[in-house]
Amino acid sequence: MPIEYVTSPVGLKIYIQLTWLFTIVITILMLLICYLYLSMRKALERERFSLTFSDLAIEGMETERRRISRELHDIVLPQIRDQPVAVLIKTICLDLMPPDFNKYTLKDALADACQKLTKRSGIECACFIEEELDFSPIRAENQLHLYRMVQEALTNIEKHSKTQRASLVVRNYTRDSLENIMICVSDDGIGMSSSSESGLGLRSLDQRAAILGARLDFSSESGNGLMVRIELPLPLNTK
Repeated sequence: MPIEYVTSPVGLKIYIQLTWLFTIVITILMLLICYLYLSMRKALERERFSLTFSDLAIEGMETERRRISRELHDIVLPQIRDQPVAVLIKTICLDLMPPDFNKYTLKDALADACQKLTKRSGIECACFIEEELDFSPIRAENQLHLYRMVQEALTNIEKHSKTQRASLVVRNYTRDSLENIMICVSDDGIGMSSSSESGLGLRSLDQRAAILGARLDFSSESGNGLMVRIELPLPLNTK
């Protein structure tokens, strides 16, 4: 004889309520997952847009540097009769033009940047670049980003530090078992003031670091100088 299952009205009502509650919870969870996915997607798109914008802005800035350098050299310089002023114009032209990394290594360009700082400002700039470092796998565009970051940090020392000593250290560095290149530009001057923290030069450092995927840190105490530290992961994404 077959067994008959009798469901009470109260039990059936509770079952239906639990089913609806479960359905509502699942629906809310699905909507929440969709919202988080869309939010993450928009955040990634904004980040990509920001990096693209920074890349284009810096590319435009480099183009403008080249144009100004050529105009100073071809138009202004021939009109200058005063020798010290002519030398100054030539120095500006050289600083504006990027190094030719097809002819010179990044090591040579960085060492030359230190020598130029000492020559024009009298600030003694010690330079140590680890001999084993090889920048050749890094595309010239990214080497230029690194050069400009160091150049900007040295210019900041010249303009704001009120020091007579600075240093540039470039070496291999291991973080979390991953190989990095560490670039450290430091001085023993007055440190970073609140007025200089938001300067155009430091914003340029941030933009270039973001493009390279590098970690950028500023370490400063009033009266104890400023250290600009750049950690570049290896192998560098050369796009």
